[in-house]
Amino acid sequence: MRQPRARTWLTVALLFCTGNLAFAQSAAPKTLRLSMNAAESTFDPAAIDDVPSSDIARMIFDPPLEFDYLARPVKLRPATLSAMPDVSADGRTYTLNVKAGIYFQDDPAFGGKKRELTAADYVYSIKRLADPKVASLNYYLIENKIAGLKAVRDAADKGAAFDYDREMSGLKALDRYRFQIVFEKPQFEFLYELSGASFSAVAREVIEKYRDERNRVREHPVGTGPFSLAKSEWKRSSKVVLVRNATYREEFVPLPNGALSTQRTPVVDRIELSVIEESLANVLAFQSGQLEWLDVPLSMHERMFDAVKLKPEFARLGVGHVRSLEPILVFNYFNMNDPVVGGTAIEKNALRRAILMGFDSDRELQAVYKGQAELAQSLIPPSQTGHTPGLKLRPPYDPALARALLDRYGYKDCDGDGFREAPGCKPLALTRSSVTTSRARDQDEIWKKSMDAIGIRVEFFKQKWPDLIEMSRTGKLQSWGWSWIASGPSGDGFASLLVSRNINAINDMQFSDPEYDRIYDLAQTKPIGAERTKLYAALSKIAAANTVLSFGYHTYSNAVWQPWLRNYVRHPFWRTPWKYVDVDETQRAAKRQ
Repeated sequence: MRQPRARTWLTVALLFCTGNLAFAQSAAPKTLRLSMNAAESTFDPAAIDDVPSSDIARMIFDPPLEFDYLARPVKLRPATLSAMPDVSADGRTYTLNVKAGIYFQDDPAFGGKKRELTAADYVYSIKRLADPKVASLNYYLIENKIAGLKAVRDAADKGAAFDYDREMSGLKALDRYRFQIVFEKPQFEFLYELSGASFSAVAREVIEKYRDERNRVREHPVGTGPFSLAKSEWKRSSKVVLVRNATYREEFVPLPNGALSTQRTPVVDRIELSVIEESLANVLAFQSGQLEWLDVPLSMHERMFDAVKLKPEFARLGVGHVRSLEPILVFNYFNMNDPVVGGTAIEKNALRRAILMGFDSDRELQAVYKGQAELAQSLIPPSQTGHTPGLKLRPPYDPALARALLDRYGYKDCDGDGFREAPGCKPLALTRSSVTTSRARDQDEIWKKSMDAIGIRVEFFKQKWPDLIEMSRTGKLQSWGWSWIASGPSGDGFASLLVSRNINAINDMQFSDPEYDRIYDLAQTKPIGAERTKLYAALSKIAAANTVLSFGYHTYSNAVWQPWLRNYVRHPFWRTPWKYVDVDETQRAAKRQ
């Protein structure tokens, strides 16, 4: 899942931090206050491609599986199923049994009747990922995998409406509660996908009543999850309010000993999510007690921490803190179709490699990431299956060698202005895309100084995050940096970033290599273990040989929470376990006095 970087909206954010105290005191009991560093884009699970929207969706909708909140090492458990899926020994057939008595939130689309969740809802929801009109960016999760899906998709690609009622050998409801997924080839890690927001159940009646011209329902989410959207209080790109789902199934908060408490979930009545894009404003809101929990922005690290420890003044107040290496790859990429930096010619590869060798990543690590990151050496982070310890593919920081490489392949200063031209004295400029935050400006400065040192002119294209995402996805940016964060321990999502069929979905690099695709598809057929890990290492080597992207960083998160937040435990992959937490309103009120 794409991870946004904070954008500037300081005025609105500071207004939040110094907001009306009387309003805060009049809020309903059991209110959990959180922030997002970027705005929501959609509430439709099939259309989601960003972390803020995914986080909201996971509180409204239910995929079949979820992570056990307290189990370590992590493990999955049924969310809406009566038991874990039955998976055939060859990894091709998954049979799932939906638990009876789970209901969607009440909505006019159901004609005043209670609407039970059934197997057909999951079949329909998965098919939506393949509907060309929906244009789900998560289609890659099932593309060329589910038996019989390609024929239905091909018919829709030719202009016909996607036939949701067409029988499909690999995806069907066996009865009211059981459904089956059959894959063309083994899919040994697909269980983890079944815990993601993209596989959440939606009701066909809701889609057909509220859909837009793309068959999406972006603003009217109706799910089976613990919370529902308070539409009357939703302020687009500013504030999202979720309220307790009155029809939520009977579920109880787990205890550390493995038993269940007598406390029903969700524990809180409301969740207020404020969009605060500026780092300082987020920290000020937390310090003033207006946020219960915060993932401390890297630019604010020194304000709250001494090295890796919480500053004494916060520790004395009882603020909780946990530091953990995230399942993330932060990287910079090149558009392989770009006429300046793209292509497979040796001189183009030399240009890309020289750029990476000339970039001062150690300075960025300290100045921007405040030392809260590890230098990445391959595609797969250490937390994920398929990671190869000791694999070191990252180009060294060596400006002298970068200059020599550029000289060798004809990138020389033809007009004496201090900047190099392309071979044949053709114009040469690296265009770096960038958002408008203070953090991005710091990164731009490092890029400018680094490229000046090797004689590469760099220009910056400034735009907002949602606009850059759309341009990046469609191959309109020459170079940019973003990050991919996993929702589970599978390393497959990172490897899939460079698969050619994912171009215009998640392969923003526009990279196409038949050997990469072949090895990736072969890895899919192997169970988790040494053989698959070896294949993933080969994929990282192909990426490195073609200099498609930098192996950037794996960042640490530093989560802090107020002393009145109860039952919170940091999970390695589950970002939104908010149905389990409680808020001590008495202790919180004392903070305000």
